[in-house]
Amino acid sequence: SKASNFATKTVLSSEIRKMAEHQARFCKVFSNPQRILILWFLANGESTFGEIAAAIGLSKPRTAQHLQRMKLGNIVEVRREKKNTYYRITNDRLVQDWLNFTNK
Repeated sequence: SKASNFATKTVLSSEIRKMAEHQARFCKVFSNPQRILILWFLANGESTFGEIAAAIGLSKPRTAQHLQRMKLGNIVEVRREKKNTYYRITNDRLVQDWLNFTNK
């Protein structure tokens, strides 16, 4: 019957629910245009914290907040070398997928 067919279609597996939660967290990271600008800037390669702040035009505390959110979302990785902190995108495919998404 249509009712039982509807019930079957609306029961989503726990795996699909987990993927939906992951995608929602991912999208939330990019709910702020400053974080999208950081992604685009880092698409050119690894950069220091100071370079990112200067390029985006934000204060260092605000830049740090955005980068921390991106780090928690597994969007960027951090590397420290002497007095510099370097950031890079965790997965180059992420940039390509994002650019493809925005160019459609």
